[in-house]
Amino acid sequence: MLRQAASSISRDLIKTPVIARGFATAEKTPLIHPPVRQFGLAARYCAALYSCATKKQILPTVDAEVKQVAEMAKTNAKFSSFLANPSINKKKKEEFIMAFLKELKFSETTQNLFGVMASNGRLKQTGQVAKLFQEIMMAHRGEVPARVTSAEPLTAEQLASVTTQCKSYLEEGKTLVLEQKVNPAIIGGLIIDVGDKHIDLSIDTKIRKMEAILREPL
Repeated sequence: MLRQAASSISRDLIKTPVIARGFATAEKTPLIHPPVRQFGLAARYCAALYSCATKKQILPTVDAEVKQVAEMAKTNAKFSSFLANPSINKKKKEEFIMAFLKELKFSETTQNLFGVMASNGRLKQTGQVAKLFQEIMMAHRGEVPARVTSAEPLTAEQLASVTTQCKSYLEEGKTLVLEQKVNPAIIGGLIIDVGDKHIDLSIDTKIRKMEAILREPL
């Protein structure tokens, strides 16, 4: 009964082509592809989820719900164990996760995603699915992730300077989402990651390069 009730996300999963046993034939509307290319099984679930949520115009809702499930998996040991436990019957897992999310008043789209994952024995990939879906949503919103790593916390002036520099790498219309990380091991300087760009200006790296040069024969 739960399998028959699964809606368009199940059909999109068939198109991706994730095997979704027991679901209806694929709907006529084409799959809406995510704004970024991803690979692997978890990426297929994300592509199906993005397509279904886009068609239903509930992307922000689904985004928040997937984040909530991922957070529960991180912070609740029993829930995490349930997702990862392969000894629990797949059908029982499917029934439980869909009933649980329904009780939380989650959208049918999110319920069906995790129902399909449960029936396919893939709930252990919840964290990876959430991570990849976050990448899709950032791209959808035109956000570019960036991270600056320093040996000590940056001052407001230093952070403003780094932010300005990072924004210079962005295409017009894109928004910078900057994360700060402190790592004393780099000794000094900065490591900046913006999108697919990696700029290592750390003292640790400079010392390593110098050591490599000194080891070369004269």
